[in-house]
Amino acid sequence: MYVHAQEQVLSPNKSCHPSFFVQETVIEQGSGDVNEDTLSVDNDIFIVCDGATSITDDPHSVLTSGGRQAAVITAAAFCRNHGSLEDMAGRANDEIFQAMSLSGVDMSARESLWSTSFAALRVTGDYIEWAQSGDCMIVLVSEDGNHETITEQPGQDIATLQRWKKIGPSSNGTIHEVLAREIGEVRRGMNRDYGVLNGEAEALDFVRYGVEDVSTVTDILLFSDGLFLPNELPENPVDVEAMVEIYRRAGLDGMKNQIRDMQRSDARCCRYPRFKMFDDISGIALKRH
Repeated sequence: MYVHAQEQVLSPNKSCHPSFFVQETVIEQGSGDVNEDTLSVDNDIFIVCDGATSITDDPHSVLTSGGRQAAVITAAAFCRNHGSLEDMAGRANDEIFQAMSLSGVDMSARESLWSTSFAALRVTGDYIEWAQSGDCMIVLVSEDGNHETITEQPGQDIATLQRWKKIGPSSNGTIHEVLAREIGEVRRGMNRDYGVLNGEAEALDFVRYGVEDVSTVTDILLFSDGLFLPNELPENPVDVEAMVEIYRRAGLDGMKNQIRDMQRSDARCCRYPRFKMFDDISGIALKRH
């Protein structure tokens, strides 16, 4: 077993680039037995990672949570801060592959691969370098009150959640029991239809990179999909404007509390279609000095 990946990378009190400081971090386990989100603000790198449970994992075993392993491996690879963000993504992906090999994961069963989404950035003067894959997002909030989402929202789960919206209220089982075939098909679409780091060479084709001028930016938000506001219609995009308003008023913790209240009111996950009552949450807010 690759034991190093069980140590969460979390250093929220580290200082960062003189232009920005860490205003707030939030990380909270959802309703699963393992928190598969992690984050790091160490060594001038800021990253959130959202691991995905392997379909073949034992859901009650921390040691076999491939999603947690992949997330922590990725955060650790980035926070060493060696080379370009592209180099770091490549190393993280290689280390996930190596860890799976040491653990005896069947690489031919793609639904068994350990995987993680991530969003990472490094501040350099009035610019940020960023990298992202999967369901994690980066949002820039400007001094004029506007905001910009610099990452894209993948839609791999829309069809599954739309189906659950229709049949969930009359179903006796959970979404994972009733729609297991559909969920498996989506998982096998990793790095074919959407990107995640999972040790496959194709994973790097789906990592997006960029450089942004942040000279007029007051806040930078990185967060996993656990901080997306619950949505009644799966096909609708994440309401980033509403999220930014909540952040301005109550911070990431206030956003988390509002999301948890909405999810708590929908224990069957039918009004707001999703895969479990509470998702794991990770978020970082950077603020200009």
